[in-house]
Amino acid sequence: MSEAKEAAAAPKRVESDVYDRQIRLWGADAQRKMSSARVLYVHITGVSSEILKNLVLAGIRAAICDGRPYPSAVASMPSSFLPPADRSGGDNENAATANGDKSDPPAKKARPATVASAMHPHVVELNPLLDGCEINESLVEDVPDEYFAKFDIVVASHIGMEQARRIAKATVASGNKFILVDTFGLEGCAMLDLGPDHQFRKELGKDKLSDVMKNEPYVSFADMLDVPLADATARWDKVPPKVYTKYRSYLEYHAKSGTWPGEDNASDYVEQTKKWLADSKIVSEDYLGDDDTLNHTASVATCEVSPVCAVLGGMIGNEVIKAISGKADPANNILMFDGADGGCRIFFLKKKA
Repeated sequence: MSEAKEAAAAPKRVESDVYDRQIRLWGADAQRKMSSARVLYVHITGVSSEILKNLVLAGIRAAICDGRPYPSAVASMPSSFLPPADRSGGDNENAATANGDKSDPPAKKARPATVASAMHPHVVELNPLLDGCEINESLVEDVPDEYFAKFDIVVASHIGMEQARRIAKATVASGNKFILVDTFGLEGCAMLDLGPDHQFRKELGKDKLSDVMKNEPYVSFADMLDVPLADATARWDKVPPKVYTKYRSYLEYHAKSGTWPGEDNASDYVEQTKKWLADSKIVSEDYLGDDDTLNHTASVATCEVSPVCAVLGGMIGNEVIKAISGKADPANNILMFDGADGGCRIFFLKKKA
């Protein structure tokens, strides 16, 4: 039988079959909302690619905005989408020579120019039931606010505070939701702005939901960024959580220097971070460790570890599903993960009166 006839004879995959387990878990109404939603991923990183994978498999359409050059922008990124050989310049010519084949090497496919174009075929292949994957190959700073406003949820990663603030404002102003998430070494942190009007129903038991509730108190993403470190405390947190403090130190350094911490600028990061901590008036300059520890902290600022990306990516994926379906309590408004002990916790960030 020819391939065409075999394809025609094969049983058709329909949504009710593919998403049967999800429909049993979340309900048909939640699945319908997920199927009509669109999530935009601004910059593909190890953790955002995990979120993308989980949600595309769940039937949520993806769009990618990442005009960074490929493969240099993702050369060290852990990813199940982009094999290391594809990102390191591996080609058919070397394989043919290794096998003793001296004939002309096969023609190479043109390498994608951007991360978005490199990801596109892999995302489309992941779930053929979805209607493709929109890509935007512009640099983030060149994308107008109106573009972000058309997506139900925007998940951003590895962007500075200025662009994050702009994108969050444009997204939430249109009634949608914004999440900033990153991992660094064995830790990760996410900041969630679900908007002032987000409503949900709490799960009270099997097939039983509460009346509609509002996500309160609400703090916008911009207001979260404006909360001084001294106010990042709570009843059980007399000092700011270290995972959040570390993440905020990266964002603060990027805002001042225009670059992320790393081995090359570790000494400058150490100096600026110690001053930032001391100026907070709530912790000492060695709150995140001595100079050697801070040098290590700088070196892992953009270092992603696959298991950490997978765990935090799974949790953020779950938050996206809760936000779309309106079921279960959402995380409000900081989510932190520490891979050293496997602990994940929610922290509410707000400015003290």
